[in-house]
Amino acid sequence: MPKLNLRNSTDAALDAFWAVIVNRYPQAVTGDLSPGATIALQLAAEDAVYEWIVSNVPEQFRK
Repeated sequence: MPKLNLRNSTDAALDAFWAVIVNRYPQAVTGDLSPGATIALQLAAEDAVYEWIVSNVPEQFRK
């Protein structure tokens, strides 16, 4: 997978994702997620972001 700044883009997207979850479940008292689930989510999100970029962003604009 070429470097496309996937980590920063994915981290920002996951922050927005978790903000929605926290908003929907305000009764939650912690934000814990198991290490395995955290890693799996990060990798799946990076794969999805990569695929979306390759499929939708012209090559000269990918960074």
